[in-house]
Amino acid sequence: MISFVLLLGFILASRVISASATKKLEQDKKAALIDLFSGSGIYTLVILVGIIILFFLGMRFHWIDPLLIYIIYIISLLGLIIISSYLSYKKLKTSNFPNSYIHAYILSTSLRILGLVIFIALLEY
Repeated sequence: MISFVLLLGFILASRVISASATKKLEQDKKAALIDLFSGSGIYTLVILVGIIILFFLGMRFHWIDPLLIYIIYIISLLGLIIISSYLSYKKLKTSNFPNSYIHAYILSTSLRILGLVIFIALLEY
């Protein structure tokens, strides 16, 4: 229960930072932000669904040790988050977004990753 509350707290803090940074953007940058990320979300979603399906299939059919499946699942999720965040960072830099927005994006993403790591660690103990 504590791990879930902490996760929600980190996600909420991340959203507040992200919303605050977005409010400070000029209108043209807000519009560019929507255009910039409108197409890439579907790819991340497809990969995420694939990871989840493989996890459940692996657990159901006992392809390998359940602990190993769980570890691979967690590493895959964290890897997906880190890679998609890095690609988003590169898009923001390439599109000349203000450094203040990019720093807020990095902080927001880091909080989400930290929240997920803490959530997973507390589930284990």
